[in-house]
Amino acid sequence: MNQLRRESPRIDVETMCWEVVNGQAGGSSGIAMDLSSMGLRIERPYLGGLTRREVQLEIEVPGIDEIMWAKGDACFDVIVPSSTPAGGPLGLIRRTGYRLVLAATRDLRTLREFVFDTDRTRRREELARCYDRA
Repeated sequence: MNQLRRESPRIDVETMCWEVVNGQAGGSSGIAMDLSSMGLRIERPYLGGLTRREVQLEIEVPGIDEIMWAKGDACFDVIVPSSTPAGGPLGLIRRTGYRLVLAATRDLRTLREFVFDTDRTRRREELARCYDRA
């Protein structure tokens, strides 16, 4: 018996995201690489330090000229080697997954609509490409 655990699709994106620590704007910035209506994965150069379990996030919702504020709980945090400039001075990338636990209802609805619409569009395009090849 295989049940799907996800309630929301996960889409690949590249959009800016900031972690606000101790209420200070302009905290650590990174790129949100994975996005769902309930969470995201951020990548940024590893510069040391501990993972904060709970952070304020500022997320630039792709395709919409707005910044969404949300509280996120860290689900995972891994450090991986990188030979690209994204690895920063230590040659390491920090990947952190956050579950969105609090945000304005309007922002959550906007995010949900964006994720589901983008997923639907990408699936249609993929299906069309498959039919074009046949």
